[in-house]
Amino acid sequence: FFFSINPEYLTMSDAEVEETPAQVLRMANIWVKAADGVDPEALFTKIKAIETSQPDYNLKWDDKYRIEAGKIYCTFTIALEADFDEEVMDVIEYMEGEVTGQGIIFQTAME
Repeated sequence: FFFSINPEYLTMSDAEVEETPAQVLRMANIWVKAADGVDPEALFTKIKAIETSQPDYNLKWDDKYRIEAGKIYCTFTIALEADFDEEVMDVIEYMEGEVTGQGIIFQTAME
């Protein structure tokens, strides 16, 4: 037996192709208070180096930030399914000798 397959049957219509959904992100704006004697610029460089438990959480820090009276004000995005308290805020809190306080100014899902 010999079968011939028409190539047009091997292509899928646009309706049949399932699109990969875009990752939904959370944006958070936070502040971090550097301990006395700790350079806030160096501390922010260390904070930006935080790695999440899952690379696909896509933690990204905004290049724009400000430092006032030893407090760093900055923004990051992370996958919505990530527990950002655990993945970011707790890690900053564990920098005990370098950080004396931190807080969330606002956070929202970006859909």
